[in-house]
Amino acid sequence: MIQASLVFIALLVFIFLGFPIYVSAIITALIFIFAMDIPFNLAVIRLFGSINSFALMAIPFFIIAGNIMTQSRITDKLVDCANAAVGHLKGGLGHVNVLASGFFGAIQGSGVANASAIGGIMIPAMEKQGYEKDYAVAVTAGSSMLSPILPPSIAMILYSFYTETPVSRLFLGGVLPGIILWILFMVVNGIAYRRRGYKFETGSFSFKVFVRASVRSFGALVMPLIIILGIVLGLVTPTESGVLAIAYGLIYGFFISKELKLKHIPKILMNSAITTAVVMMTIAAAGILSNVLVRMRVQNEVFDFAVNVLQNRYLASFFLMLVFLIVGLILDPTVLIAMFATIVLSIGTAFQFDPIHYGVLMVIVMQLGAITPPVGTFLFVSCSIAKLPLEKSIGALMPYILVIVAVAVVILFVPQIVTFLPSLVQ
Repeated sequence: MIQASLVFIALLVFIFLGFPIYVSAIITALIFIFAMDIPFNLAVIRLFGSINSFALMAIPFFIIAGNIMTQSRITDKLVDCANAAVGHLKGGLGHVNVLASGFFGAIQGSGVANASAIGGIMIPAMEKQGYEKDYAVAVTAGSSMLSPILPPSIAMILYSFYTETPVSRLFLGGVLPGIILWILFMVVNGIAYRRRGYKFETGSFSFKVFVRASVRSFGALVMPLIIILGIVLGLVTPTESGVLAIAYGLIYGFFISKELKLKHIPKILMNSAITTAVVMMTIAAAGILSNVLVRMRVQNEVFDFAVNVLQNRYLASFFLMLVFLIVGLILDPTVLIAMFATIVLSIGTAFQFDPIHYGVLMVIVMQLGAITPPVGTFLFVSCSIAKLPLEKSIGALMPYILVIVAVAVVILFVPQIVTFLPSLVQ
């Protein structure tokens, strides 16, 4: 474990020096590869082998589909729909932010994109109305957590890739936890709104306005149903569903919203290529670093301690969750999934947990790293939009973190929250 500690210390040093996470992971891995006299050609093979998969092709397809929908001004319509539904409640734009994040997350599956797209609209709007910056950032970063939980979740696709767990069942397993968090985030926002003494003027609810906004956004809101039903009914694979999402996005943009033009396509493809490259480089870097840790037998030691020492399914689960909470402070969730997905499956199997239940539970816990400093990507994006130092957002964000942890604990003891919907589809 001393060697493993040195690995994480080195990784943390490079991150604090300002290197991107994937560069930090590669440099750290190379240092220990040479120190442990591991053949360099195996590192190269692992680097490229980590992303050489047909299943991972779903990721760029969903990224392209998300960018197409964004260019089609879907974000504006979703925000308008959310505002018509909950904008009149006490909590105002905070509720709108949470509801719109859930809608957007159910379309493209990326928390970073969610924080950028929804935050880019809602944070300035909230500041203009008088909300404090840390409040706006907390709502945005916290609700961005819905994207990797609700289908089509890129995080679930990654977990499925590493464990060969059916992604369609993981998608369904994430629905109820996502909805529960969706509701609780709005409760947290309402409580914070009252505690801060906000009394912003809100309009009254208009059923006519709500119906009009819902009709305008219906074409976008039906997209997740098309994707999920296609996968669940066996009509398409997850990768093919990404292509289906692109096709639907093009139809929506060109013929329904009419905001998408041919001249926008090159920019969409370029932005999608950049985002995909970052994701794939992170996965590749995590693959080589994970291989180093495997050779140090870190995963085996975690497994042995959880199964042979603790010898209790719930104590072992709490231990694993604690490890992810701590390591998540310095590692991106993508890296966490790459490094620990197989261990999660092994420990869950050893204690006879349902693989869908345990997988969804641990993916949720792993995602907490995205909203915790110093490398929380969702938090970083939200703070960048608000021009707020990361450390000033922690107090306002803590209730969202505690809610996610609480829901994870409930899911551990009540697996039906995850397994109910997958059990309906054989």
